[in-house]
Amino acid sequence: MDLSIIIPAYNEEGGIAGVVKEINDAMAGTGHNYEVLVVDDGSADKTMEKARQAGATVIDHVVNRGYGQSILTGMENARYDLVATLDADGSYSAHDLVKILPHAQRFAMVVGQRTGKEYRGRLLKYPARIMFRALAEYISGVEIPDINSGLRVFRRSAYNMLPKAHECKGFSFSTTVTLLFLAAGYSAYFQPIEYRHRSGVSKINYYRDTVRALQILFEIGIHFNPMKLILPMSGLPLALAAVFAGLQLAGQPGPWIIASLLSFYMSLVIFGIGMILLQIKVSGD
Repeated sequence: MDLSIIIPAYNEEGGIAGVVKEINDAMAGTGHNYEVLVVDDGSADKTMEKARQAGATVIDHVVNRGYGQSILTGMENARYDLVATLDADGSYSAHDLVKILPHAQRFAMVVGQRTGKEYRGRLLKYPARIMFRALAEYISGVEIPDINSGLRVFRRSAYNMLPKAHECKGFSFSTTVTLLFLAAGYSAYFQPIEYRHRSGVSKINYYRDTVRALQILFEIGIHFNPMKLILPMSGLPLALAAVFAGLQLAGQPGPWIIASLLSFYMSLVIFGIGMILLQIKVSGD
């Protein structure tokens, strides 16, 4: 098996050398041909120097271009079709990468499904993650144990067949790739792994990146199955129209008939938009 391992890195001088060394130790004796590509995303510290000293091939972004763009740059420079992504902060074990590799022979994408207290994180973040996962599963129609894990293996040739209109250059790249693969009908396997405490400081802005990820979810949902999103949106004003009509028939004081007609009209408008989007999708297909 030939494998290109891509590590996006931004100001990770404290952990990058250990990550590269752990990869080399884990891959030794596996019989696989592999390369380690570290994409230094405009770091202001010694990340590039540490990565080179550890034996990795380093690709330099002169300015910071984002997590997703770093992976895309790595894919453009990779020697092999099969690529793996791994974070530079030490939160993923290279031995788990070796553990999920055999599944890449049967599945288009293999994802390290994070477990443990470090993954669950703060009490308020965990319920939000559950709701986000539920929405992603509704859009894709597939169970997704972990939508944005940074440890995954997939084929570049399969990725290149996906629509690039939703390609994400930031931290939501992992979310985008997972949802695009599943929505497009590719097979995926999720292997439970232990998620470790990261070294250094996280670069993620949870509020900004969560909003961006939600935007991507809706974009991909509209692209692959617009009616799946439009029908619930159309159903809400339709239900309100029925409620308002019931209040009018019950003789309750108020402009319920007008509210009912307006709600019914809004439901029709939303449904009509959905039909237009569906026709655009069919024409595009």
